Amino acid sequence: MADTEGMQKMLPEADVANRKYARQPLCARTSYSCNKLFLFIYTLLFLFVGIILMAIGVLVEIHRQKVQAMNNQLALPVTLLILVGLIITVNAISGMVGTLTENIFLLKVFLVVTILAFLIQVSIGIIAFIYRERVPNIVTPHVMFAITGYGNSSGLTRAMDYLQNRYQCCGLGSYTDYSQVNEEYKCDSGKPQACGVPSSCCRTESAKTQTACGYNIVGNLTASDKVNTEGCTDAFIRWLAEHLDLTGAIALGFAIPQIIGILLVYYFIRRVNDYQKGYRVGQYFG
Repeated sequence: MADTEGMQKMLPEADVANRKYARQPLCARTSYSCNKLFLFIYTLLFLFVGIILMAIGVLVEIHRQKVQAMNNQLALPVTLLILVGLIITVNAISGMVGTLTENIFLLKVFLVVTILAFLIQVSIGIIAFIYRERVPNIVTPHVMFAITGYGNSSGLTRAMDYLQNRYQCCGLGSYTDYSQVNEEYKCDSGKPQACGVPSSCCRTESAKTQTACGYNIVGNLTASDKVNTEGCTDAFIRWLAEHLDLTGAIALGFAIPQIIGILLVYYFIRRVNDYQKGYRVGQYFG
């Protein structure tokens, strides 16, 4: 028995190894505990950022789906934005748990994923602004197929109806596009819609419910009174540019504050390591 007690005094680490150091509260008026409080607040804000990014990405994606048959330029940045939002949300939860429990592994995971998310967000911003500069060259004349395929493709029909209803425009260059390139609307087609435009081009909501409101309207002197005659090209370019600007600005805007979080968690990991080592040393010599 005496030998055992002597061995424990000589090798206190045999008993200390099974002990856990006392975790610090969120703020106990020490730099360590206040660092812990600030990091916890940051992870909580980080959680909201992730949720906001996902929400914005989903909203833009809903709008993109309405015109994806015409153009897919928003697909990559929006998909990345939703993915980053999901990663940030899960990572923030990991960071909150790691901060409260002072778990080194979870804190390191949070640090690494935060750095990766930061790099991806910067990439999203760059991609979005690069695509934005290409928008004018992409739209005209490469989307005239939307007019040609109107009525034959449900996707193109929905996309053009969405643009024409929302921006009160018709065709791409002008309302005469349908009578020039769409077989159903050409003046010699022999169809009821010959020399006409889709009902989504009509000016009033009541008229839009009447399928024939835009029939035989091309060349009519009163055409501008009944249908929108301006083309949708400028509106479509503006729509794409606005959504790409939003995607890029959101991605870059939320990436900048993450630098603070990276520094906070890195510093806290070092403090936890030092604190744990100091605790063990204190136990050895206490």
